[in-house]
Amino acid sequence: MPQNFGWFAYAPRSGSTFAPSTKAVLYQDSNASPRRLAASRCFAAASAAAFGGLTLVEPRGLGLGAKAAYRITTAAVTGAYTAATMPAGTTVGMPARYTDGPSGQFIPLGTIGRGSAALAAGGLALGLADPLEALDARITGWLTERGVRRPRWWMAGIGMAMVAAGWASDRAEARALQRALQGADEYTDDGGHGPVDPAVAAVLDALLQPGIPGAEALRIQLATVEQQGTAGQQDAEFMTDAFLVAHPDTPRVTPRTQVWPVKARFQRGDAQFEIELQIHEGRLESLAIVLAEEVYCPESEVDQDEAIDSLTAWPMIEELELVTETADPLS
Repeated sequence: MPQNFGWFAYAPRSGSTFAPSTKAVLYQDSNASPRRLAASRCFAAASAAAFGGLTLVEPRGLGLGAKAAYRITTAAVTGAYTAATMPAGTTVGMPARYTDGPSGQFIPLGTIGRGSAALAAGGLALGLADPLEALDARITGWLTERGVRRPRWWMAGIGMAMVAAGWASDRAEARALQRALQGADEYTDDGGHGPVDPAVAAVLDALLQPGIPGAEALRIQLATVEQQGTAGQQDAEFMTDAFLVAHPDTPRVTPRTQVWPVKARFQRGDAQFEIELQIHEGRLESLAIVLAEEVYCPESEVDQDEAIDSLTAWPMIEELELVTETADPLS
């Protein structure tokens, strides 16, 4: 989100992670296409010129009406820049590990629209107008004391250069991300997608119970699904997460992001586990083994880390007890 500091604008990389707290994060849908407007050189030049032009204005010499117009224009430019550069598919969420879920996954909380982000950026620019103009005055004074002629022209030039550099950095990162995604989709002998582990496929088949909304579409996906990290890695260490890739032409389900309401429970020693199926973008995304809720009760004597480390393979179908989530707790 761009922030206008009167003499200089900072545009962080559009695809980077933004953490407003220790738990909340923003992440970009890797399948989202970059906006053509923000990718054009004309947009970069116009943005640099807009922020540079605002920097040439000396806010200290403005009357009440002119200062209000200056601040509103600054907020509008900041909001418009945010809307234009914000990646499609940006979602606010939190790491699943904070809810005792699988590590490396996120729980989506809601999608952020460009309009909302633009209003937030513009409102931030208005709310911080006084301290930012005070900072602007201090920088102008500092440059003047050191003999810099026309300090605002220097500040405008620096601001324009930084906007242009931010745009170039965004484009380079977007191209690198696109190349990485294309590479990840290739089937290679040293990694990538491969056949689904038969034990994983059996669990998926058991979880997709008939009568659950979306089960038929997911079974169509199941016929084409592949598993990440299986190609050439038959002897790899056992992982409690299986990441799936469904064919892009298969039908999707709604809700597009959800934890499948059917879970499978099984017992290993004193610990009880659950297998959860995650749906993302309407398609099969991952299967994960997690400790059952009961293990986290204060009365439980199970060592959680030891229990997870004790797993060496996916359970047999005969070990599973299927439970279906309803409006009440699991039944």
